[in-house]
Amino acid sequence: MQKYLDGTITEKEESVLEEFDKNLLHRNMDGVFKDPSDKRRIEQRLSKAINKPKNRGTSFGWIRVAASVAILLGFGYLAFTKFDQEPVQEAVQEVVRTTDWGQKLELTLSDGTLVRLNSGSSLKFPDRFEGNTREVELEGEAFFDVARNPDKPFVIKSDEVRTTVLGTSFNVNTYSHNQHIAVTVATGKVEVASRDDKIFLGPNEQGVFNRNTKAISKEQTDISAYLNWKEGILSFEDAALTEVTASLERWYGVTFMFENDSLGDCHLTATYTNETLGEVLESIVYTKKGLRYDFLGDKKIRINGTCTD
Repeated sequence: MQKYLDGTITEKEESVLEEFDKNLLHRNMDGVFKDPSDKRRIEQRLSKAINKPKNRGTSFGWIRVAASVAILLGFGYLAFTKFDQEPVQEAVQEVVRTTDWGQKLELTLSDGTLVRLNSGSSLKFPDRFEGNTREVELEGEAFFDVARNPDKPFVIKSDEVRTTVLGTSFNVNTYSHNQHIAVTVATGKVEVASRDDKIFLGPNEQGVFNRNTKAISKEQTDISAYLNWKEGILSFEDAALTEVTASLERWYGVTFMFENDSLGDCHLTATYTNETLGEVLESIVYTKKGLRYDFLGDKKIRINGTCTD
């Protein structure tokens, strides 16, 4: 190129340069020309310029410069075309999905992880996972069936607890009104960690973080009891009525109040499968003969009467 510019290039070297220019255009033909008509137009212009008589005088110097500039512009155009055609990587967007009381939601994350979100819950996650981990934030309760990826752990942030997995299925209950955060494993292995403690859980094991003491405990459990909500099943085993009504509030989107606080200590053992709120309430007052309920309007229900435990 430098010899071409200063006029010291030999005929053999000039032939090599011209061959290089021709091969360059041929290899990158698809990226150089906008369309077939543009290609024909350029070919005609080049042919007209090449077939002109060469003068080794002043005009020849101008032609050499013009030819060199054309080659350099070709390089620039190719580079511009290459980078211009590469798709622009959009910024990662944060997504928040929320369920009201009485609602449930199933969703699939970008990595293939399946999530079943219980009522009164919220899940925050990116529209695609980048970096070395897959991180989401949960408030409330959800069941996760995590797509396996040994190179990119799946991390769930729940208040003061981080649950880390590679690929497994488990339930996380982190409702703010509870004094604990519970992680119950169906399959695989899960790490549950707080700032001061860490445990590992296997199938049919549950880890419980106490919000007051900040300690994490571990115990064997029946996983089905904690996954019934996924199948529309409400199950209570010697549960206080305060616990029962709290579940009914989440399940049906209503609010309960007691005529007197002692009614909240009444205990109930029962299972309901995809039943209406009216059917559940009628079952409760049938089982607990002294209890009654009244609809107060605006989705409020009052429990009154006496408990006959």
